[in-house]
Order: sequence, then C-alpha cells, then structure tokens
Amino acid sequence: MIKKLILVRHGKAAPTAPGQADFDRELTDAGRAALASVDGFMRTFYLLDAHSASHATLWSSPAARAMQTAAEVNRALGGEIDTVPVDTLWEQDEEAFLQQLAETDADCLIAVGHIPFMNNMVERLTGITLSLKPGGMATIDLEEGGTSGALDWFVQGPPVKESR
Repeated sequence: MIKKLILVRHGKAAPTAPGQADFDRELTDAGRAALASVDGFMRTFYLLDAHSASHATLWSSPAARAMQTAAEVNRALGGEIDTVPVDTLWEQDEEAFLQQLAETDADCLIAVGHIPFMNNMVERLTGITLSLKPGGMATIDLEEGGTSGALDWFVQGPPVKESR
C-alpha cells in the first residue's frame, strides 16, 4: 500500500489536428520546455523528500502527451525510474485506479494523467477541490486503505511561453 500519491496533470498539449486521435496529441514545444525549465519539474520535485524521490514508482496514461510529461518527471528525478503505462489513467476509471493503488506496494506513486480525472481524485481522496493547470501536481499523504488522505502540497504547472 502506497503512502504518498502525487497526481500530475500532463503538460500543455497541442490541439487535435484534423484526422488526429485525441490519444495521439503531443506536448507543444513550449509546453515541454516549460516542464523542463528551472520553474518546471526540477523546482517542484525539490519539495519531495529524498526517500520518496528515490523510491518512487511512475505511472502514466499511455496517451502521447502524458507519456512525454512522465519523461520530464523522470528526468527531474534523475532518470532512473521506469514509466509504467496505466490504462485506467487514460480511461479515467476512478474505481479501477483506486483498486490498483490498493494493490501496489510502492512507498511513493507518481501518476501522470488528465483532467477532470486528476481534479476528481484530489477531491475524492482529500475533500479539497482543486483545478490543476497543465503540469500542475498535488501530493497526497494517504491514510491506511488508500481511500482518503491529506493534501501535503499543491503546485500549479509552470508558465508556458508560446512563441508567436
């Protein structure tokens, strides 16, 4: 049973191109740069204690933009974590996700996904309503059983500077 859950909304994604599936949308160049910037994940993950950072498990929606965001999370944490694609994060299936949480033995789980699922999970687990912006994250210290917890910290995503 995990103790710390970090919910991460994927970074700024490109709009869907004609004929493109939503699943295949990628981060914009500016969105990826914002996550990799000094104001991005490096600074945010500094808030994570050393034990959690070194013992983290990284799950991601298999959608392109989420997997790209997970790669930036991995880089911020030293590049040693394998990213596990988790369909329930794409499907936004809260019950199945909570069941998977209950079955994992990770000390710290980082999950990269989409809204409204990420916002809904924060509210469901903590009772707090948040609106995560691209690249934003919320860390929850879970109670025994993993069905409730306390919000430890919340950080909005880094500013995205789109070129004109």
